[in-house]
Amino acid sequence: MNLPVFEHTITSLHSIVNNEKEPLQKVSRLIKYDPGLYFSLLQNVNSVATRAEITSISQAISLIGAEGVENHILQQDYFLAEDYLLLWCYSVLAGEAATLINEKADIAEEEEAFFAAIMSSIGILLMFMQHPKHKQICDLLLRVPIEHKIFIEEKLFRTNLVEQLDKNISAPKVYKDTISLMTTIFTHDGQRKDYSEHPSRFSVAHKSFQLLQLMDVSESAARSILFPSVVEAQEKFRELSKRFFKIPENEIEELLADIVERFEDVCKEFRVEQFSERFIASAENYHSSGISFLTKSEPLKNSLEKAYVANREEKNIFIYGETSVGKRLLAIALHHHPDNPRKTKPFLSIHCGTLDSETLEIELFGAKGGFLGIEKHKGALEMANGGTILLKDIDRVPLNLQDKLSEIFCRDEFYKIGETSPAFFDIRFLITSKKNIFEETKEGRFSERLLRVLKPVSIYIPPLRERREDIEFIGNSVIEKYNLNLTDKALLLGLKEYYDTHAFPGNLKDLKRLLFYLSAKHRLES
Repeated sequence: MNLPVFEHTITSLHSIVNNEKEPLQKVSRLIKYDPGLYFSLLQNVNSVATRAEITSISQAISLIGAEGVENHILQQDYFLAEDYLLLWCYSVLAGEAATLINEKADIAEEEEAFFAAIMSSIGILLMFMQHPKHKQICDLLLRVPIEHKIFIEEKLFRTNLVEQLDKNISAPKVYKDTISLMTTIFTHDGQRKDYSEHPSRFSVAHKSFQLLQLMDVSESAARSILFPSVVEAQEKFRELSKRFFKIPENEIEELLADIVERFEDVCKEFRVEQFSERFIASAENYHSSGISFLTKSEPLKNSLEKAYVANREEKNIFIYGETSVGKRLLAIALHHHPDNPRKTKPFLSIHCGTLDSETLEIELFGAKGGFLGIEKHKGALEMANGGTILLKDIDRVPLNLQDKLSEIFCRDEFYKIGETSPAFFDIRFLITSKKNIFEETKEGRFSERLLRVLKPVSIYIPPLRERREDIEFIGNSVIEKYNLNLTDKALLLGLKEYYDTHAFPGNLKDLKRLLFYLSAKHRLES
């Protein structure tokens, strides 16, 4: 099967193949940057059952030679022009992110890591083949995580990119197994099942599981670079990088810079520097107009006023509520508030629920290095000294570590792992949890000592169903922020009725997904 390919990559690759002075290895290195060409070549080479599985382009090219590669390029007949360059950029950024993370984590062969990262892009190309109208909503889908893509595609086309991947990828087995895992993790109604439990390192599923995690992290990196206004993509990239691959906070910015640098090099290879410059300049020139947490709910307004007073007084603040009610947004808004004395100081997030006790200690306290094989790096307490640390899901920190934290926070000093001299810190904490830790303390599920040391001022954010006056208000801001072009009066009237009756169990996540779906539907009907 030949998928859509990009005109600029095919033009460059064809000239290289026809140039006797260019080594064939260069073709091998560049083919992966066209996901459609990459996919079809691997599938065609593996279609002969008598051969052993071919898992890399270099193996495929050594098998079919320059003439075979040229013939494969000439057979392409479905070309994507400049209008779809955003998809190409997304694919390249995800692939380069996976390559760099794989160098640190040593998950798989380089090409296996790259292919895993671009599987979603291949799935989109397969959707182009199945439903040509899909091209009209591609740029919208690139802005949302894979479970939202699936939800929107199912609603509009009664199939989705993962289903198309499952139907069309026959080999190699490692990719087929990864896609089978995707069909289990991501449901047709756009839900993501928890996959925090690793299969045994010695099980067959372990490698596929890690490749799926790599895809997740790499796509978050691509979205965070291309769409800087999508703050949750940046947060997700940081969270998953630390959670899955133990990449410390002090390496995240350097990693993103390396991804962008590699992306620019690839654009030069294909002579489309003007496009990379345009996308990167757009990202670099993005300036937030200010991060704020707004509400029309009078009870919540009163709670916010108390929180902002505590913020001005540099008190620790505890924010709790259901999933996706805006806890992270409020924490960021508190940090950026004009009267926050620590506004210009460092702000770091620690995702307590995604790290085991040992990793959480290293993440907070840092390590001297050379101690039990642990690499040297700064911990959050050192990096954020004088500033603020957001402790997300603090209730998921094991009780024994909670007591240890209470001792450290009480003394304002800590020891790096492997260090014998203490380091001192001045940190203000913002804390979030789905559960009320004051109630959890009464039940013995949260450390009374830690709560006593932190002495946080608490604020509860009710779910959307309990503050319906906010739903339309927030929905309109989402429509404006993402330029979703939902202006039809009849549609907005229907939306208002939906706002008044729907339960929104996923809160802001459900609301945002709904609006992206309606925007995609509107495009197809226009």
